[in-house]
Formats: sequence, C-alpha cells, structure tokens
Amino acid sequence: MFNIIKSLNYSARRDTVNWITILTLLVIPLFGFYLMGMINPDSTSVMTASAYFASTEMGTVFIFMCFGIMILACKVMSGDAGDKTINYELMAGHSRDKVFAGRVIASFLWGAVLVFVIMLFPLGYLTLINGWGVETNMNEVLLRSFLTIFPIIRFTALTIMLASISRSAGKGIALSYALFMVTTLIASILQDMFEIDLKFSFSMTNAATLLSTSNSRYEVVDGKTAVIFDTSVPGDLIWKTIVVSIVAAAIYLTIAYINFKKTDRD
Repeated sequence: MFNIIKSLNYSARRDTVNWITILTLLVIPLFGFYLMGMINPDSTSVMTASAYFASTEMGTVFIFMCFGIMILACKVMSGDAGDKTINYELMAGHSRDKVFAGRVIASFLWGAVLVFVIMLFPLGYLTLINGWGVETNMNEVLLRSFLTIFPIIRFTALTIMLASISRSAGKGIALSYALFMVTTLIASILQDMFEIDLKFSFSMTNAATLLSTSNSRYEVVDGKTAVIFDTSVPGDLIWKTIVVSIVAAAIYLTIAYINFKKTDRD
C-alpha cells in the first residue's frame, strides 16, 4: 500500500494542473487583500490575522478551497483510471483493499491536508507581518480553524466517492461541482426564505458557521475604539461538527469501497 501511495504522490507532483490549482489557492487570499486595499487604501497596511478572520473573507475563501479539493482529490483518486493503472496494481499482487486504501489516503493528503494548510496560510502570514490584532480571540479563532478540518474531510470523502464510482477524475470533478452548486442553492433558499437551520447539514454550511461570526461589540483598546467580535465556540458546535463530519465521511467511503470491491475494472 505504501508503494501505491508513493506512486500516486509522484504522479500528482508531476501534474501541471495540480500545481496550477495549488498556486491559485495561494493567490486567492492575496487577491482579496488587494480588493480590500482598493476600497480602503490603509487596510492592507494594518491587516492583521484577527481582522482577516473578522472580515469573513476566510469563509469566502473556503468556497474556492472546495473547488481545489474537487480537483486535487479527484485527480489523485481516479486520474489514471483510463490507463488501466489499477489493473496493473491488482495484477502486481496488491489486494483490492490495499489499492483502494492507498488511493484514499493519497487523495486525503492532497485534497484535505494540503488544502487545510493552504487555508491557514494567510493567518500565519499576517500574524508574522502585522501581529494577531485585537478584533478576535486568537485561541478561539484557532480552534474554529482547526475544527474546519472535519468539514474538509467530509467534503473530500464525497469527492473521492464520486470520482471512484464514476471511474474518472473529470466526471468526479463535474459531479462534485454540480452537487456543490445544488446544495449551495438549496441551503441558501432554506436559510433565507424559510429560516431553517442547516449548520451541520452540509460541509459548506458547517465550515461557514465555523469561519464567520456576527455578534460584536465596541470596546476601548489601548485608548482606541475597536470592534470586538464574539468568536466563542459553543460545545455543541464542536461535537456536532466532529460527529456529523466523521459519520458522513464514513458513509461516503463505505459506498465507494463497496463499489470498488464489486465493480470489475476496465
């Protein structure tokens, strides 16, 4: 299984599309800073990690991270499905369980772990350059950011399932995108028109809940009036995020595994 993971990582590193995707994900937050600077010329010079989170831009960036997950996870899981590589792996003596597990692990490394690190990069960068800031509590924001790994795992498992069942990276990306857009539309309609709480129904709404906050108050900090945002993390937000995400991911992977085991490879 280790050799399968190693081979997939080697192929992924040589894929130009993957590098373009990674570069795009890194640039998107910087583009956001630029737009904020055009609106307020002084904002970029005082943009701190705390202000970045308080601006809700991190939640907006997560949407683009989802697109990155689609591309990276699907290409690793089924990018070589058309060249009979899986057949060669099976004929080389690897069991279907090991072939599937190796591809899933590699897909999670590229689609979940890598994207999660990229998502946190602006927080680290801004902290080093301008410090944390006063708008939010650093420990609470870091906890919220850490918990986002669970919706990311959930969404990555979904894209892995779609790519595995369709046996194509392109089809997996297309299906993931279509499903993402449909669920986004449904969530928007149900929340805005009917005020139905969907915090944990979809990975995107779960992440949006973690990466945004609406309650704030004015406080005097170091002789200046500042807007302080409430970033406290309720206990139910923690355990529901973890449990729902793990259960959903387990269901997606189980479906993908059953399909992989029972379907003859081309």
